[in-house]
Formats: sequence, C-alpha cells, structure tokens
Amino acid sequence: MSGLVLVAALTAGPAAAAPAPPAAALSSAALTSADYVRLALRASPDVSAADESLRAAEDAFNGQVAAMVLPTLSYSATKYPYGDDPSLGYAFHGLQLDGKNVQTNTTLNWNVFNGLQDWTNTRVKQQARESSRHNDDAARQAASWTALQAFYALSAQSRLREVAREDLRAQEEQYRETRGLYKDGLKSLADLFKSETEWHESQIRLVQAEAGYKGALQPFNELISRPPWEERVLDASLEPGATDLPSIEEDAARLAERRPEILAALRDERGAEYSARLALLGLLPTVSLAATWNRDDTYGGVSGASLGIPNPNRYVGVTLSLPLSFNGFTQAYAFAAARAARRRARDTVDALVRSARNDLYAAWIALESASGVYQLSTREVEIAEQGLAIVEAQYRQGTADALRMAQARTDLLTARQQKENAIQNINVNRAGYRRAAGVPLW
Repeated sequence: MSGLVLVAALTAGPAAAAPAPPAAALSSAALTSADYVRLALRASPDVSAADESLRAAEDAFNGQVAAMVLPTLSYSATKYPYGDDPSLGYAFHGLQLDGKNVQTNTTLNWNVFNGLQDWTNTRVKQQARESSRHNDDAARQAASWTALQAFYALSAQSRLREVAREDLRAQEEQYRETRGLYKDGLKSLADLFKSETEWHESQIRLVQAEAGYKGALQPFNELISRPPWEERVLDASLEPGATDLPSIEEDAARLAERRPEILAALRDERGAEYSARLALLGLLPTVSLAATWNRDDTYGGVSGASLGIPNPNRYVGVTLSLPLSFNGFTQAYAFAAARAARRRARDTVDALVRSARNDLYAAWIALESASGVYQLSTREVEIAEQGLAIVEAQYRQGTADALRMAQARTDLLTARQQKENAIQNINVNRAGYRRAAGVPLW
C-alpha cells in the first residue's frame, strides 16, 4: 500500500508554485556599459573628492602666480578718539567721534625680484596641480573599473539566471513526458524517480541563480545610488573583435605616458626637484628688488608733507638679506630633507612602472585565457545541443534511459554556464587590460 501511495504522489505532477514576491520594476531601456560608467562616475564620492582636490591645486597655483606677478595694496585708517593724541603732538582732548584727526596710509608694493624664490615656488605649485590632475584621472579610472566589474557581474548573473530558468522548463517538461511514458508502461519507476530528481535539482539551481543575481544587483545599484533591487536590462553583448589579443609590446612601451598614477608620480618627482631648489635658495642670501608707492595723510593733524616728506612718495629698493632665523644647520638639513624627498619620489616612479608592467602582462594572460575558453565553450555548447537532441529521440523510442537523458541535459547546462562565464571573463579581462595599459575606461 505504501508503494502505491508513493507512486501516486510521484505521478501527481509538479506541485503548484507558491506565489512569488513582487519584483522591482524592470526598466525597458537597455543600459550599455558606457552609460553605466557615466552614471557611476557621477555618483562616485571618490571621483568627487578627486575633483575637489584638483580644484584646490588649481586655486593654489593661480594664487601663487598672482602673488608672483601682481602688486599688493595695503590701506589703513587710524583715529584717536580720546586722550593724548599722537597726531596732534600728544595734545590731550576729550571724546571725539567725528571724522577729524584721521590718519590714512595707502601703500602699493610690487615685488619685482626676490632671488627666484617666487618663480621656484610657482613651479612647485604647478607640478602639484598637474599631479592632482593625473590623480583625478586615476580616481576616474579606478571608479570606472569598479563599475565595469559590477556591470559585467550582473550581466553574467542575469544570463545564468535565464539559463537556469530554461533548464527548469526543460526538466519540468521532461518529467511530464516521463510520467506519461511511465503510465503507458514504456518507462520504469526508476526512470520516473530520476526524472523528478533532476526536476527538483533544476529548481535548486534556479534558487541559487536568483540569489546570485540579487547578490550582483545590490552592488550594481549602489554604485549609481539607486534602490538595491531595481532591475535593469543590460546590453553586454560581445563587441566585434572582443576575442582579438592586443599588442602587448606596444602597450608595455607606453605605460609611463598612459598610466595616470605614473604620470602623477612623475609630476611629484618634478615638484620635489623644485622643492629641493627652493631649499637650496634658503641657504643663500636673498637679493630682492621692490617698487613702492606710499601716501600718508592726516586730516586735522600734522601730515608727513609738513615735515618735508614727499607725499605721496615712491621708490625702488634693493635688499640683501639672510634667510629668516638663519643659522646654517637648519637650512642645510632642510635642503638635505628636500633632496631625500626627491630621491624617494624617483623611487616611487620606478616602483609604479614595475608594478604597472606586471599588471599589464597578467591582464594579457587573463584575456588570452578567457578568449580561448570562450571559443572552446562555444563549440562545446553546439556539441551538447546536438547530443541532447540525439538522446531525446532515443529516449522517446525507449533505447535510452533517464540516466543518459539526465547526463545529456547536464552536459548542455554545464556548457552553457561555461560559455556565459567566458563571456563575462572576456568583458572583464578586456576592460582590465585597458586599465592596465592606461587606456581611459570612461
């Protein structure tokens, strides 16, 4: 009796599926990788911080240029409202809040030359600005790379989910067909058991595929500041020539002129060199040349003109001076520290070039492997599809059992999964190679 109950349960067909929770609205417009990268850059706090750092470096450079080439204007107004008034020869007077006895001073000064210190400091700020510009590019490159990884990960999980859904539909249909053949006495109970087992296995695979899709969807939306479960249709098809291998020798030779972090380090090295020159100038006496225009007026008191002082007065002054707080040792150690910073900057450039070369060759190897796997998996899918068609015909004729049918479907499923993973690997590794070669990803 228990056997009959078991058979009845098996032949009842697939159970009614539980109602699925409402899914997020699916946008109909297909999103390309370039569109997604633009959205990610717009929402990236790292890119925003790099942009602000660049603006700060540009402002610092512009301020230094203005300090080097423009004159300075100073103005002061002084009044003594009560007591012994210096403007009246220290004569005492009571509280006076009117506009009388106000002394004004206006000075216009133009530093024509100060021993190349302004010029050298301007070069330091210029190199810092250019370094910030390359660091901004590096931040955009890093954010673009992260975005492309998230984009292709979601695309692959979406395709793998669709493969799992198609496999479930096929396994369910296979189970229904086996149940009908079992009722007609053309298939054994073992075949029916095997068919239902494969059907439930496909259900498990779909649950896992759904989890993988959601696991890729949340970080995808996080990078563009969207709700975590908002779904999008992605356009991630392979571009023509995606499996072609680039010329690694040419790209390796151009690393120093392409990689933004290397370009930033080169600017830092140049800036350290100018800083060392500035420190060297601190060891030497400074000769400065300045032009000054000054006007000093007192309303109601004694003006400079009444004492025989030209008002306004103008002059050009030449000054020879030692650095502030000069003792020789402080300045020498500052120069030695600046030279050490310059050597450290040069070593940083060498280390970055070496690391970039390793990244480039590793990316090329990964792309070569992904291209080979994609070509083989494509052929494997074709063979698996043909093999399944043969086994399906034999299964209906009774010359193949459920084990062969299950194996044929598993072979096709595995081949399709490998192909989808290969597509993702090609897309990711090609983007990774472009990043390693210094080609902008945005």
